[in-house]
Amino acid sequence: MDRQEHIHIISAGDSIHTTYPAVLQELGTVTHTFIFAEKEVYTNSARDDANKRAWKCAIRSAIDEVNAISLSRNISCALVCIDAVTFDAIRDPVLGIFSEHPNARYSFDISAGSKRLSLGLFSMSLWVEGDSYYAFGNSRARRVPVPTLPSKNLPTNPQYLLILTLLFRASEQKKGAVTLVPKDTLFNETKVWQVPVRNDREDAGKHELSKATFSRLLSTLAGWNLIREETDPDNVQEKLYSITPDGELALFVYSARIKQRGVTGTPGLT
Repeated sequence: MDRQEHIHIISAGDSIHTTYPAVLQELGTVTHTFIFAEKEVYTNSARDDANKRAWKCAIRSAIDEVNAISLSRNISCALVCIDAVTFDAIRDPVLGIFSEHPNARYSFDISAGSKRLSLGLFSMSLWVEGDSYYAFGNSRARRVPVPTLPSKNLPTNPQYLLILTLLFRASEQKKGAVTLVPKDTLFNETKVWQVPVRNDREDAGKHELSKATFSRLLSTLAGWNLIREETDPDNVQEKLYSITPDGELALFVYSARIKQRGVTGTPGLT
């Protein structure tokens, strides 16, 4: 079975050749790279001063270096020159790539390039369900956290918040290190709290949390990228869970929302 195509789109700048290897290492599956550059970079003008000419040359050299790195790793690489004055100029070539690779995974590096180019590519990343990353120098690439659901929807089931809180507290005890909590442990800790549910829910009135319901809660949170599920290397039957950066951010936003409104939070979440 062929591996899934992974399209990586970069906003061109004079440092992309230094951030590119870090992004490739973070992502690990890139098969195609497209570099979006404004036409101005490849346009010589008599009005350019020495600094402007040097800036253009630096970006061109960085693009050439990204191409060389791609070729050395068997990654196809293409340059897309655009007039980024309008959003349409950014949108249309991205949609052209998307139409040719509709089933690919998409990622975007918006670390460099002009503000309008990076913002345009970030907007398109949302429409093609891609992830945006930023990296500076040789630092580790970081994904821009984008919620897969409005944080105001979390309280629709307080048990979502409870699970996130328990995983967050576990990570806090390890001072930010990724903490993996066994499913059974997490289930037992969640079951301790008597969390009320809405009357219109199918499990309303039930005080005992079932393992089937708990599994559905975990599956939903994982689908929203708020928690991460892994298999215990010492026991393939055991699942381990941790909170993701998106999950932490969702908790922070929810906390800020209820503090602002003076709303009483779910028992055990403060």
